[in-house]
Amino acid sequence: RPPLLIPDGYASWRRTTDVRLDYPIPGHEDRFRIIHMNDTGFSFSLVQGPSGRVQFPEGTIIAKEIYPTSNPQPADKPVMLTAMVKASSDPDARGGWIWLTKDLATGMEKRMLGDFCVQCHANANEAHPYGWKNPEAVFSDYVFFVPQNGSIGYPAR
Repeated sequence: RPPLLIPDGYASWRRTTDVRLDYPIPGHEDRFRIIHMNDTGFSFSLVQGPSGRVQFPEGTIIAKEIYPTSNPQPADKPVMLTAMVKASSDPDARGGWIWLTKDLATGMEKRMLGDFCVQCHANANEAHPYGWKNPEAVFSDYVFFVPQNGSIGYPAR
């Protein structure tokens, strides 16, 4: 059994966006979501220009809390996580990332070994309707919400 990848303290990590994520998207339905990323991820590189490219370093962990409804009450807690762990050499990696879910009630993680997650997130690498929209269609390393300069926002273009 592989080791657990998402630490219990993930909720203390910085958010990648302050956009209210309560609209429907494939794989997450219309449930409210909050995205956290470890400090390693905030040291990503961003190359500007026509061959622009975003690259997240190995060890980046992005944890997306999924709530039971699109409009949770203040006392509501997330029911699960969907997560991306940058681990290019791992045999389970797709597009350089391990894709997984974590049941917050049991603590069990499940690696997603099919291509559904990576195929959907491949849309982040081109102009798309989610996240910061990637108007110049730069390779964004499969991440829809790329922070700007280590803070919440969108890359300046």
